[in-house]
Amino acid sequence: MSQGRNQLILWTILLVSFAIKIYLILTSGKTLTLDSDDVSYLKTAEIWLETGVFTYNDPTRPTVFITPALPAIIALFMKIIGNNYALTQTLRIVQSIMMVFSMYMLFIIGRRIWNERVALWGVGLSSLYLPLWHVSFLILTEALFICCLMMLIYSALRAMESPTWKWALLFGFWWVAATYARPTIALWPGIFLYFLFKWRQIPWQKVVRCGAIAAIIFIVGLVPWWVRNYEVSGGQFIPLTKSSGNPLLLGTFPYDFPPVAEQRTWHQTDDLWVNDDFDKQWAIERMKTGFIEQPLLYISWYTFGKFCFFWGGVFYWIRIANIPPIYVWSSHYILILLAGVGGWRSRHKQGAKLLISLFAYMTVLHMIYLAHGRYAVVLIPFVALFAGAAIEYLFDRSDSKGK
Repeated sequence: MSQGRNQLILWTILLVSFAIKIYLILTSGKTLTLDSDDVSYLKTAEIWLETGVFTYNDPTRPTVFITPALPAIIALFMKIIGNNYALTQTLRIVQSIMMVFSMYMLFIIGRRIWNERVALWGVGLSSLYLPLWHVSFLILTEALFICCLMMLIYSALRAMESPTWKWALLFGFWWVAATYARPTIALWPGIFLYFLFKWRQIPWQKVVRCGAIAAIIFIVGLVPWWVRNYEVSGGQFIPLTKSSGNPLLLGTFPYDFPPVAEQRTWHQTDDLWVNDDFDKQWAIERMKTGFIEQPLLYISWYTFGKFCFFWGGVFYWIRIANIPPIYVWSSHYILILLAGVGGWRSRHKQGAKLLISLFAYMTVLHMIYLAHGRYAVVLIPFVALFAGAAIEYLFDRSDSKGK
């Protein structure tokens, strides 16, 4: 397949999927909401513009429970458009554009690690995967994070090929951006650095020099956030966010999550800081009791159970074009199965190992805390690349048998 034809297929996929998304946004915009975190982000931006104070779920005091990247983007558009229905529609369109860019970068990444055919399969499968349409439609951190994550992975691949100060700077920049979008990514670059030392293809002096440049960019980029958190917290050093209590606690309920109505009865105060400390302490007590009194249940939950919830859950919380969940769930499991085959076949490729390390890092992190499909959906485009590698392998094998 020629390069020109590949580009034609790529842009056809991107533009057709974008056009369908725009149609659905314009015709079904009012239904594209969870009335949950998405509404809270809009409220945060509104209060930030009106008072200059960055808050979340508690307008009376500054927050350290979320990072500011998404609220800042919302506030920018809110200042221009106003806080109305046009704002939410505009944000959905902007997020759809982000996903078009992300899919293009997915193609570039897939081409670098495998080839253009695998890259096209990855883009095509991602474009058909409906939970990723939620990423465009729901005003949450996923679209922005995927965009930053694509650039972080791309800059990592380029830094492996050309370990210069330029790519170290860019890697550091996207490390900062991705962390501001979703702080769970903050420690993964350490794994990337480990691989660079392990593979020994780059002189260790150059690895140290480029790593130091990226680390300096990261620190300089996060210093304003650290200073701000220190001031609003009364002297605490909060490097990312102070929001681990709730997901840690929810993660202690084996194979089920308590209803929201029940969760609202747990706290005796509206102070989020106090509630977070309470959640942490209760989570620790539940884990201690659980592992002592029900060791088999808790061991299975913190290994097999959470792994299955993370990769087996599907972020399809509202219907799109009335498509039934059974189609989405079926396509998800087929994609995961194919990706497993592709991962095994690609295990010797360094770029593939880098993506697998990202899967492992995010999986382990969420197995400690709360694991469900929404947290895994940001990895699905990369999963689709591995599925594409499996499809290419199956086609090549079929062709070889036919000769």
